[in-house]
Amino acid sequence: MRKVIADTNVFLRFLLGDIPKQKRIAEDLFREAKEGKIRIIVPQIIIFEIDFILRKYYRFPVADISSKLKPLVNTQYFQINNRVVFLKSLEIYKSRNLSFVDSYLLALAEIENCELFSFDKKLLKIKI
Repeated sequence: MRKVIADTNVFLRFLLGDIPKQKRIAEDLFREAKEGKIRIIVPQIIIFEIDFILRKYYRFPVADISSKLKPLVNTQYFQINNRVVFLKSLEIYKSRNLSFVDSYLLALAEIENCELFSFDKKLLKIKI
């Protein structure tokens, strides 16, 4: 099976639809994955970069970012490491006043049943 690593801009064009031709190409790529013809690998850094670009460049509110990322992360024909951690981190991100990275760290600590060590006192006060 052919494997493809999709860059952040592929997901952004799909999510935003701001460049129709590229959105159609992304949809075709995703359709191939859904049909089992290819495997799309989504490196973790891509998910963080999507958040960063939507928040900083497009000025999306956190709730909107979370709403866009959750279905993407939940898509079973995308190969995403730590999918469960990302889904939990999106819940935390949407409901708390934290960065996506901090939300991810809290989710990872909870799921791995381990202590989070940080000098960020605000972060350490958060109970999940």
